[in-house]
Amino acid sequence: MNEPIAIFYGWEVVEYFRYLADAYIRQFPWQVRIAFGLICIGMLTMLVLAILFAIKLRKRHVGRKRFESCRQRFEGPFRQILRSETKISEERMEEICQYEHSQFMSEDSMQLANLLVRLRMDFPHIFYIPNMQRLCHLTGVSQYLELNLLKQRNVVGTLQILMYLPCRVSEGALALYLENKNLRIRELARAYYGFCSRTEPFSMITKDVDKPFNMWYPTLLHRLCGWHAAKGHPMPLFTSLISQSNNNEKKALFIAEIPYYGSPEEKRNLKNYMHLNCKKCCLAAIHALALVGDVESENDLVENYPNLFPEAKRETLLAVARINTGRKVDFFRKAYLHSTSRKTRTVALSCLLHYGEEGRRVFNELSAVGRDDNTLFEQVITFEERNID
Repeated sequence: MNEPIAIFYGWEVVEYFRYLADAYIRQFPWQVRIAFGLICIGMLTMLVLAILFAIKLRKRHVGRKRFESCRQRFEGPFRQILRSETKISEERMEEICQYEHSQFMSEDSMQLANLLVRLRMDFPHIFYIPNMQRLCHLTGVSQYLELNLLKQRNVVGTLQILMYLPCRVSEGALALYLENKNLRIRELARAYYGFCSRTEPFSMITKDVDKPFNMWYPTLLHRLCGWHAAKGHPMPLFTSLISQSNNNEKKALFIAEIPYYGSPEEKRNLKNYMHLNCKKCCLAAIHALALVGDVESENDLVENYPNLFPEAKRETLLAVARINTGRKVDFFRKAYLHSTSRKTRTVALSCLLHYGEEGRRVFNELSAVGRDDNTLFEQVITFEERNID
């Protein structure tokens, strides 16, 4: 008589194989069972990671294809709009792009934002582009980025795009991040707030004047001041910020901004900061005087030279050479002859070489006399020839 056949249904099949595997594993010692379990967990983990990696690669590939499609259709019209120095109406932009606002709403806003960022890189020295805001509104990019802030999606990336373009969003969208616990988000939000706010455009500077800053803070500050200067807005009072701050690094940063965006009175008073009890402030003040080209401060630089530390002495030599009145040839000669630092002597010789005909003549005289420094003279001459080439 034939034996009855067991038939399993539904979850009984799963239970059957579970019991079968359990009975098979129990015949081995516990050490082998643990090792086998670890191997199985590792294999499952690698399988999950491989699937996630494949999904990420697929998304990146699809995103790259979408961006390339977007670039081929809109790069030319967008570039034409951004290059225009006069403001263009949205109707005219639609004619240039041959695309209406409603059609842009159906496009991938993230790819449009990436395209605008890519095009913005072609204008690195222009702080304010007149048609950027209207183009962002026409394409729906500003609305998309504002929605990201409201829904707290990719906050850092969104703020970076807004800072780089820049295009304005509502101040309410930034309210969540102006006092954020994350220093990076807080600094980015406050910096970008300066582009949106008409009442407190420089809150990034005036708040936390004593606290340390990140490595990208100087770039954000310079960009913010440049944007407002290009639009004809009043600049912050840097002398007041310097007196309020107890952070020497921020003091030096504010001093460095005066040649670009300081008032005429602030530029005239730059020489006073050379005497601050702070090496960074002293270096920043000397470099700022060189950028301003203040002829009246040339004698102050020369008189203060013996009291300076070596790095400041070299910066002073470069500052006097940049002011270039042609009256300080003897100053460079004495700096070379009396200095014990090889770096300082090299800078003095380089300044002489570029200080007009009289400076070159003294350089040649020193070269003929200073036999022990032939290598130094050759290095200076070689460096100049390579720069000319």
